[in-house]
Amino acid sequence: MLPGMTDHSKLGVDEQGLTALLEMAYRKQVAMRRVAYVPNNLTSGAIKKLAHILTDRSDNRFMIVLDGSTATGKTTLMTAMRQALRWLTDHRLVSDDVGLRILDATKICTLMDSSREWNELLSWPSYLGIEDLGCEPAEILRWGNPLYPVRELITERYKLRLPMVVSTNLDSDQLREHLGLRIVSRMNEMAFYIHFENEDFRKMAWYSHHPEVNS
Repeated sequence: MLPGMTDHSKLGVDEQGLTALLEMAYRKQVAMRRVAYVPNNLTSGAIKKLAHILTDRSDNRFMIVLDGSTATGKTTLMTAMRQALRWLTDHRLVSDDVGLRILDATKICTLMDSSREWNELLSWPSYLGIEDLGCEPAEILRWGNPLYPVRELITERYKLRLPMVVSTNLDSDQLREHLGLRIVSRMNEMAFYIHFENEDFRKMAWYSHHPEVNS
């Protein structure tokens, strides 16, 4: 972290209160999709773990990886975290510059074309969310030169100790293949992992709207 930067990776708020706030935000995200929220231990456990990570100042890791199969709640939890942070800043319970900026991994690849946007991304002081890591090309070509946007982004923010949240459908072997052993080793050093093992919520929602299929 650069001199003078504020550490945004931990929040000076109550863990129990943040758990309740995250769950409320999670429920709201589900409701926006016009799907009934069905409480379960796996989702509740992920919410509680995230609240603990965000408030535990005894641990200096500064990256959160949400991993698991498709449609298990990773993006919903990341979006709920962004909403919760907005609520905390709006109510002046944390610093005004605390927040979560979420970008799709494929979008990150396009930002390398703008040095201003790219440098802003590298030095974004609060949480930076990378959604669907692994869906983007590991390598892109610019004027015949190979570039590795997500690898470079993780490396630079690792050097600056700037917080990140990542969602991915890749398992550990696929991550090593996609990012390389060095990047994954750095992620393992600086990251908390929250694994999602829920059933496919999109499939469950489809069946709930088509009861005749099960009749």
